[in-house]
Amino acid sequence: MAYQVLSLKWRPQTFNEVVGQDHVTHTLTNAFKKDRVAQAYLFTGPRGVGKTTTARLVSKALNCLKSPGDFCNSCSNCTEITDGRNMDVLEIDGASNRGIDEIRNIREMIQYTPMNAQYKIFIIDEVHMLTTQAFNALLRTLEEPPKHGKFILATTDIQKVPATIISRCQRFDFNRITSSNIIDHVGTILDAENVSIDDESVKALAAKADGSMRDALSILDQLIAYCGDKISFDDSTVVMGLIPHDTFFNVTRALKAKDAKSIVQLLHETRMLGISAGELTIGLNKHIRNLLLASVPEALDIYDMNLELKERYGIVSKEWDRRDLLRIAGILTDIEPKIQRATQPYILLEMMCLKLIEMDSSVSLENLLKQLKRPSQFGANDPSAVSQPSAQYEKNESGQNPVFEDKIQKEKEDKSPQEKLNVSPGIDVKLKQEKAGNESNPTSGNSINLEEVQSVWDQVINEVSANRPSIGTILDHCTVNKVHGKVLEVVMTGQPKFNLNLLEKNKNLIEVQVEKSIEKSVILRFKIDEKGESISTDSTKNSEEQNENNAPQKDQTLLQIIERFDGEIIT
Repeated sequence: MAYQVLSLKWRPQTFNEVVGQDHVTHTLTNAFKKDRVAQAYLFTGPRGVGKTTTARLVSKALNCLKSPGDFCNSCSNCTEITDGRNMDVLEIDGASNRGIDEIRNIREMIQYTPMNAQYKIFIIDEVHMLTTQAFNALLRTLEEPPKHGKFILATTDIQKVPATIISRCQRFDFNRITSSNIIDHVGTILDAENVSIDDESVKALAAKADGSMRDALSILDQLIAYCGDKISFDDSTVVMGLIPHDTFFNVTRALKAKDAKSIVQLLHETRMLGISAGELTIGLNKHIRNLLLASVPEALDIYDMNLELKERYGIVSKEWDRRDLLRIAGILTDIEPKIQRATQPYILLEMMCLKLIEMDSSVSLENLLKQLKRPSQFGANDPSAVSQPSAQYEKNESGQNPVFEDKIQKEKEDKSPQEKLNVSPGIDVKLKQEKAGNESNPTSGNSINLEEVQSVWDQVINEVSANRPSIGTILDHCTVNKVHGKVLEVVMTGQPKFNLNLLEKNKNLIEVQVEKSIEKSVILRFKIDEKGESISTDSTKNSEEQNENNAPQKDQTLLQIIERFDGEIIT
């Protein structure tokens, strides 16, 4: 006798033998007991979970000669249905018989009474492959078939089946078979076949099957053919093409250490082993998922994983920030379909890993804003204060961060007077001190010519833009209006009052650039001109003081963020 593969040899022959679909088999059994059998059934679910097998069992239950409903598996009808040669039970492949002509033939055939059975049954597999015209032709017959006619439809893609078809059938959703059910069923088969297997191999087999019993038995066939009567985990790894866990741990270790050389070497080794880039990406994504779950108490217990591996994940997960793992998982999820379609998938995978190495550590926006709300701890224009790694934002029980605050305080003490004035290196600080001393007497010293300042104004704007682009943009809307001694009146036109505050905060920088251009000490006074109405900075300050309590808190925070990152508001 010819060899029969395990998926056919161990195909369920009764409702009780169907694995993992108790909700379906229990409903159908009760329907036969109470004589409430529908005219059409629709079985939907993943591949290899028992849809077609259950359809054959329903056919046996309807046409058994000895005991309808509780079939015997020994009469001629049951035997013929099992072998697929019964004339009254027709199995049709929807993928190859998808046209309207085939459906017309079915409508004609169902009108004839069965030859040796009570019912003429049509099992249409992969029914979602039928054309729209074919579905429409089937509607009437499906809703009101002859008394001797029954339909059983099976599909793996219920979304492609029209709602008009679904509404005319009793729908049963087949579940993905759990790993525990696969392990138990495989163990029963191996005992009957006198084959031994270790626990790690059978767990790996169940994971590889991904909820499909047919796939699990096909893989088991391969293992027995390769290993014989004793299956080891090392042999299982070779046959199933499993990627060792050490590979994934080495990849994440290299990412954490930002070791580009190790990453490239690891990817080269996996490629030489014949592992596809798609499988490596999927496995790496699952590995990141396990690291995330390991950071959640007892989350890994719901997955079938040995104790040693769980402990390893628990140790490694403590080295990672959960936010960084979530970012990596998101990138891997986005790139999975791209790698599947890529002509050079390993190149794409290498570029992605090198990109992950350059990824900065996550910083909580909440903590960042808290630091911005305490400007006394920062220099006025110190961008380093917001570029610290996430570990430096960890607080003690009192809510303070001694590491971060000590560093900021040290930086403040080390800053030169030149940096505190927010001027570029090379500018004479003594000039600023001299200017500050002349604030009380603006007219003292050499007077300034208006035309002289206007001639170098564009140069001043360019110099300021080199250090502070946002301030340079605002100065483009400003003109020098008047000169009184050392005092220059600068009028801003067509800009919001918010920008006037930015000019005041960067007043020292602008004054230094003007002094550098005309080689004279100056004092700037800013005004705003909106629709012909001039508002001095003094009046603006008074207005701000009056409305300080009414101003939204978010505006202050926004102002600090813009100042810290050299931003601007575009209106």
